[in-house]
Amino acid sequence: MAPSPDLDGYTRAVARHFDARTDYSRSPTHARLAERLVALAAPQAGERVLDVATGTGFVAIAMARVVGEQGTVLGVDLSAGMLAQGRAAIAAAGLRNVTMLQADAQTLPGMTGGYDLICCCNALPYMPDVPAALQRWCALLRPGGRLAFNCWAENSYATGRLLREHAARHGVHVAMVGRDTGTPERCRTVLAAAGFAHTHVVVEPTAHFFSAAQLAGFLDMAVNNPLYGIIPADATRLGAWRDAYALEANSTTVSDGIAAEAGAYFVVAHKLPTPHAVAEGGS
Repeated sequence: MAPSPDLDGYTRAVARHFDARTDYSRSPTHARLAERLVALAAPQAGERVLDVATGTGFVAIAMARVVGEQGTVLGVDLSAGMLAQGRAAIAAAGLRNVTMLQADAQTLPGMTGGYDLICCCNALPYMPDVPAALQRWCALLRPGGRLAFNCWAENSYATGRLLREHAARHGVHVAMVGRDTGTPERCRTVLAAAGFAHTHVVVEPTAHFFSAAQLAGFLDMAVNNPLYGIIPADATRLGAWRDAYALEANSTTVSDGIAAEAGAYFVVAHKLPTPHAVAEGGS
């Protein structure tokens, strides 16, 4: 199914970008991020789970195995290409308690609530309005339900630090990624404003999930990715300096920088209970 015609230009571009990523389901980085996120989210048998921006279903499939036949998992994504890969993986796994739906993961139009757990793996920065997305997801959780997502430290190598430094030397703008959640304090602040409490941020080494070797291909990925806001003229200019970028990406300085960086964030927060429940439970 093609993206809905009412999607704006940026959202449509994101869908096209992921439609083209036919090797996503084989990504070891995304598999490791999903595995860690699922472990920290701690799904329980029988729970209702919503996996927003599910992609090829790394998280949704893992969740479905844990919640079991009495539980359900719904994976939602903009990209028809990602969902096709996910549905194939679900069929291969023989799972009957997980379904996929094409929709805007930020607004989730027409969806009703009552979910025990909502997850978002490696996709929160793609939401044009992160506070609004968090508020929408909070509305879909039952009182006391939880949200789990991962993000990265501000200016992490994993979100393009080297590319931004390289581009700046040539007068090219590359967008900063994940400002709303770039520090543990910002994570807690934006979640509190959206109606969440008891936020736990686990900070882990970037190198557990992202390597210096991956940086060599980062430039080509970013120039075609609307998240980084690189205009076509600047993409051409950056391409002319690809060799210089690759040389820097493979330098000892960059390898040491990634090894020293604690930039991988995993966040679990709970929807506030209803005022009535708080009054009954006391404080």
